[in-house]
Amino acid sequence: MVTFFKRERGDLFRNRFFNFLFRNRRFVFWLRVAVAALFFFAIWMGYAHPGKENLFTTALFWGIFWPFFIVTTLPTFGRIFCGICPHGFLGTYITRMGLKRKMPRWMQNRFIGVMLLFLGWWGVYYMFPGAYRTPLGTAILFTVMTLIAFVVYFLYRDMSYCKYICPIGTALRAFGKLSFTSYGSYRSACESCKTFDCAHACPYGLSPFNFEKKNSMDDCTLCMECSHSCEAIRFRFVKPGHAIYQKFKILKAEVWVYILILAAIPISMAFHHGLGRSRIADEMIWAKTAHFFGRFIDFGSLDAVGMFAFLYATLFTVAAATVGMWIAAKILRKDFSTVFYTLGYAFAPLFILASMAHAWEFFFTSNSARIVEGLAWGFGMHVDVDPLARRGEAWLSVFHLFRWIAVIWAFYILYRRFAHIDAPTKRKILAYPFAALLILFFIGVNLYRSHVIETYGRQARHGMHGMHGGMMMAPGFQKVSPEKAMILQKGPHASDCVVCGMKLPMFFKTNHVAELNGTTRQYCSIHCLAKDLKIARNPLESIRVVDTDTLRFIDAKRAFYVVGSSKPGTMSRVSKYAFGTREAAEAFAAKYGGRVTDFEGALRTAMRDFRGAPIAATPRSTIFFVERNPSMGRGMGHRMGGMHRRAPGAVPKRSFWLATGSIAHPRCLRTQGGELTVTDPTGKRIEAKLSRKGGCSKVTIEVGKNGYYTLYYRERLGHTELIAEHEYKYFDHGSDEKFTPEKIAPHPLGNLPLELVRLRRGEDSFYRRFQAGDLLEFRALRYGKPQPGVRLKLTTQFGWSKSVRTDSNGTAKIRLIRDYLPEPEKFNRRFRERFLVAVSYRDRNGSVRLGYAGRYSPDREMYLSYAWGMLLTVLLLIVFGGAVWLYRWRVHKPFKEVVIDDRA
Repeated sequence: MVTFFKRERGDLFRNRFFNFLFRNRRFVFWLRVAVAALFFFAIWMGYAHPGKENLFTTALFWGIFWPFFIVTTLPTFGRIFCGICPHGFLGTYITRMGLKRKMPRWMQNRFIGVMLLFLGWWGVYYMFPGAYRTPLGTAILFTVMTLIAFVVYFLYRDMSYCKYICPIGTALRAFGKLSFTSYGSYRSACESCKTFDCAHACPYGLSPFNFEKKNSMDDCTLCMECSHSCEAIRFRFVKPGHAIYQKFKILKAEVWVYILILAAIPISMAFHHGLGRSRIADEMIWAKTAHFFGRFIDFGSLDAVGMFAFLYATLFTVAAATVGMWIAAKILRKDFSTVFYTLGYAFAPLFILASMAHAWEFFFTSNSARIVEGLAWGFGMHVDVDPLARRGEAWLSVFHLFRWIAVIWAFYILYRRFAHIDAPTKRKILAYPFAALLILFFIGVNLYRSHVIETYGRQARHGMHGMHGGMMMAPGFQKVSPEKAMILQKGPHASDCVVCGMKLPMFFKTNHVAELNGTTRQYCSIHCLAKDLKIARNPLESIRVVDTDTLRFIDAKRAFYVVGSSKPGTMSRVSKYAFGTREAAEAFAAKYGGRVTDFEGALRTAMRDFRGAPIAATPRSTIFFVERNPSMGRGMGHRMGGMHRRAPGAVPKRSFWLATGSIAHPRCLRTQGGELTVTDPTGKRIEAKLSRKGGCSKVTIEVGKNGYYTLYYRERLGHTELIAEHEYKYFDHGSDEKFTPEKIAPHPLGNLPLELVRLRRGEDSFYRRFQAGDLLEFRALRYGKPQPGVRLKLTTQFGWSKSVRTDSNGTAKIRLIRDYLPEPEKFNRRFRERFLVAVSYRDRNGSVRLGYAGRYSPDREMYLSYAWGMLLTVLLLIVFGGAVWLYRWRVHKPFKEVVIDDRA
């Protein structure tokens, strides 16, 4: 045992901070206790609060532990997560008290842990996406793994669970080879050692003094126990991936970890989450395979597309690795196994750097807020914070470089690994591109995904239904496979609802069918049926509804509806499901709540979503455009002007409705022969027409350019002219177009009796929205010239208003008030409050009234104060804790032994 040793430069233990962080027994012990306490507390919370309100459990396991901490530390410091893992920490104590048997040979198989990770986690993840995403599912998963771990620790010695059974044990060992740290000992100090205290102290039965000789840290988890027993242990900085270039004992499971995890995460996600969200997703081979087998197999809740994407990704990845290496082995005239496992270590960077890029981008755009909100919720606080960045911000593109750095690094490692194969140089050059086939496949997948997204675009994030009443109407209980959905109407869009355009199979359990003049019309819900029947007053006949149990159409007037159950509604907050018998309806109501009624009762409930008939304007009215259909009740309209389904490569469209009344309760405007004008971001007029459906006047325009589209509608009533003006900002987040102020510059028409121009500010861009506290500056123009004395009145949806008049330059300023003040626990940072600027001007020739509507978000400072408060608290704790530690260190200076050699 060495009690003092002069440490070299690059040894982390030479630095006081790192020495305290890794070697201070008390600190490390209490850190492990804290992590274990959080671990078990999160599991308990998963059982106590299994619903979505539990933000803590998922934030800890799927926010902090994975992917942020593990993926970040692996290519940097190595597998330090194992050093604080609750299983390993408690396992050392359980092993000491256990039976200490030698693990049977058949269990000493690292592929057990590898396949648990590959199939037990990722396979299940793609087949049943929601299985582990819920707090309860997460709690069950880690409860099972904890029980298995503790049993294995109790039965067997040398922490065998961590080596062979732990799902991430072998994976962390494999990817830890890329880190820029190395753990071992000083050879000069170990040459005369006869006590081997470091080996005796290691709970895993390893010999740290041999790590340097073997060019491998074996199964070292950086628990640092050996560093307490001997001062000759060092933890030093090295070149990234230093160990992987050297010759060492090959572990076959490590190479398969690189291949299988690459298939399970980057490749499968590129297939399912990348290409699967493009507008040609249905053309992909995994989607077609799922649809083919769906004709014969009832997959139920299993995500067949995700399962086949995972299978194809695995097949293609394994094939690229094995076929390429097999050809390389033939060229090199070497045994396939030797070539495959020697060169296979080159695949290591592909997953870890690509995942680190995703983890960091996800952290800045979403996970940071999720972690803070989740931890706060777990300890009884309500915090609503904004992510550190927003998607689309230019600086985030730096993370996209990581995957290309991984490719370059993989090519370099492959070049270095060829040095360990004895073959002629010419044969190595010929074999190199074949050995790199998996790397080339990885490049191809990323390039193809980018090409597809750029060429065909992404699918709408929330489908055709947008948001209803502030909550996303994602299909769930209502959904059936396309093969099970009975589509009775005909035409090119037969699978779309005739009213709202939503996909009928996605909401098939609430589908209705009716006949109109001999033509079959199919609806996604009784809500759309009510709109067609009662609002549009179409003489529908033979109305039928899907029986929720049998999935067959039955006579709606003889059906029994369950209204208001806990199951999600379609196009409405209040769900309505139909059954063929009263017994079935009552059984459903007993299980999920709600009341049983007939078709007329369900129809009356559906009609509550509508506000009533459109109204005509009067000379005292203010007319304006809105981006949601006012006739569809509170929050029932389509989001952001109504997203329209479009064919691949087609220009996107948005719809707007003319309204009157108050901004809090807008009513559809019954137009009376007015004039419509629409201009694109360059000021050029584009063709657009008003249409009338269900009594509401709507205009639909193509929005293919980034910038502001401006809509004008003017209507004359006697001596009064009414004008509605609206600005709509469109930005394609998938485009590479760079922002310049000219692209959002206003382009007034100049020929209107009254026109309102919002003057742009320095911070305006494609990405920025109005926020509470913003100062809006307008210029009133009369036939293109600034007009002083024009009255502007801004009214918010909660009733606050302020009036101003334009100055001599025709300008006026109004600040958006912070009047969204709900209870703290009900605060929603995504809420967007409506406002209306009513402009009026009168002279001897008559009067002009103009309406300009918009929306704005809560001020970031309203909810960032929570985050700043927590950050300040943490900083104060760090400062005070550091001050206490510094004081104690100065008072109790460590003793340093000085050895004087008298023989010198």
